[in-house]
Amino acid sequence: KMTAFLPRIMEMLQHDDTDVTMKVLELFRNVLGHLTRDKTGPIAVLLVEQLPPLFEHKSSWMRELSFSLFRDLLQSVVGDDEQMMKTKVWSFLVPLFFHMSDQVDSVAQ
Repeated sequence: KMTAFLPRIMEMLQHDDTDVTMKVLELFRNVLGHLTRDKTGPIAVLLVEQLPPLFEHKSSWMRELSFSLFRDLLQSVVGDDEQMMKTKVWSFLVPLFFHMSDQVDSVAQ
């Protein structure tokens, strides 16, 4: 039932308030952790497109949280969703590579 609200919640990732955005990221991690992989896949494919702007956020905690969710999303897809995810992720690889030398160790990891 929660999945019906996820598209609206996803829009809140663009919120100006850092605290709101971080709470939304944490909410997604919690909700997606309770769904089966077949339910998570379509949501993950949509959500992964929303994360790259957060990779450049001034808050190291926001960057770390968005990278962590990104990793979880990559691991949550199966079947057709996996191929769609691979196609989308290719465009994010260069920015991810540059963050491997982030000043904050937890972000670089």
